Amino acid sequence: RYTPAPSAEEGIAGHQAIQSRRGYGYKSEHLLTGECMGLLLSGRADIYNPHRGRLEEIKTHRGDLSRIREHQRALHRAQLRAYGALLCRQENRKTLELALIYYDTGRDKETPVVETASAEELWQELETLCSHYKAWAEQEEHHREQRNVLLSGLRFPFPAFRPRQRQLAETVYKNSVKSGTLLLEAPTGLGKTLGTLFPALMAMPAAGQDRLFYLTCRNTARQLAMDAVARLRSAQAAQHWPLRTLELVSKDDACEHPDKACHGDSCPLAKGFFDRLPDARAEAAQSEGTLDQHTLAKIAAGHDICPYFLAQEMARWSDVVIGDVNRLFDQSALLHGLIRQNSWKASVLVDEAHNLVDRGRGMYSVRLDQQRLLRIKKTAPKPLKSAIDRTARAWQSLIRDCQADTQSPEFLETLPTQLLGALQAMVSNLTDYLADNPPDLALQELLFESVAFMKLADSFGDHSLCEFQRAGRGRASLTIQNLIPADFLRERFEAAHSVLLFSATLSPGVYYRDLLGLPEDSR
Repeated sequence: RYTPAPSAEEGIAGHQAIQSRRGYGYKSEHLLTGECMGLLLSGRADIYNPHRGRLEEIKTHRGDLSRIREHQRALHRAQLRAYGALLCRQENRKTLELALIYYDTGRDKETPVVETASAEELWQELETLCSHYKAWAEQEEHHREQRNVLLSGLRFPFPAFRPRQRQLAETVYKNSVKSGTLLLEAPTGLGKTLGTLFPALMAMPAAGQDRLFYLTCRNTARQLAMDAVARLRSAQAAQHWPLRTLELVSKDDACEHPDKACHGDSCPLAKGFFDRLPDARAEAAQSEGTLDQHTLAKIAAGHDICPYFLAQEMARWSDVVIGDVNRLFDQSALLHGLIRQNSWKASVLVDEAHNLVDRGRGMYSVRLDQQRLLRIKKTAPKPLKSAIDRTARAWQSLIRDCQADTQSPEFLETLPTQLLGALQAMVSNLTDYLADNPPDLALQELLFESVAFMKLADSFGDHSLCEFQRAGRGRASLTIQNLIPADFLRERFEAAHSVLLFSATLSPGVYYRDLLGLPEDSR
């Protein structure tokens, strides 16, 4: 379910607004530290009044408070009570008033949820949380030790390498250990999948790498990588296989209820998802087999949860992730976010990398359609009518200015400022409306399309073209067409510990290096 949320800037401003109102006797960003179950804990409480014995935690939102999901509320409360436990222990308090302040940034409205708790019950809760976390962390540490032992002694699954395959493997191993970026051209039939995956896995312990991402541009290549992992496993002497390998598939391929929306009021596998996730996650983590689509679907079915979102969760805990290139390089890519969030040292392998140029262009191109807006304009709710009418007029103004031929596109030197201004206002109105009203799929799609366009408009430059085309009355379109994805992909490559791009066709190397945004010292 789509729930509009404040931007990061709005969230910071909201916190500052509440803190500034509290006045004398209140402390902001109060430092809390402590030790529990051998774990060192620290945090900063938003607001604390030592004279009243009141601790406040601020959570910003937009619109109807009831749209904040139960699991999110539970996390908010758990955070506040954990801070309360630390504060009571730190300042030797017996009881504490705890206030969870929900602040609607659009209405400038506070909704407090207040309770009083004893230091004893708060500390007991914190000990329970820490014991669960510590058990999981120790299990993960033990898993990594076993994984590194396995990978350090990994056996090649055939009696001998193919011709030139050993040289390939040695080159890949050295690149991983040296944290390099390598463009590797190897002929078809050399055995590139196994010849790259095997040495990259072996290098992980020596390189101190946390994860390996094997990314492909086609489903068939993904299956070849899964088969290679299975072949490696069959060649090992020990039966124990402490290497979690996850296959990420698209949402369309994984979804069990494509006719339902992804929230608990519609899909039975979404209802209570976070309550049942811990047991499903534990089973998946202990699984000796590869976490392919079939295995994850079976585990998810056993716990009545969504297999797609179980896979998203297991991406956090898997040693090897095999999936499409968009999982790392797209604007909202899961794997890139996990690298940043966890400061992982990730080894990135990209198969058939010559396709990454076109795939990257597609990821950072976006199209805006006049037709979608005009369909919604006919039945637009009254609060949105003015903003949608303004956007429709901006489209008409653009059409008049361009005097476009209906058959051929026109390339604009700059983005149309009148349309961008109308879109910005419409996005704000749509966001506010959807925050307070029942879900409307057509309005949500209009919002998402507009936001996607505005996001790429903010970074529009020489790397992209702006294409206007009119295919008939009410059927104009405006496209930001990326040609050089380097500026967008560069950050992804920089976040990786080592990078290997390989294909049968990667010449000239400088062409791919410059278009993809690879480092100057790439080999």
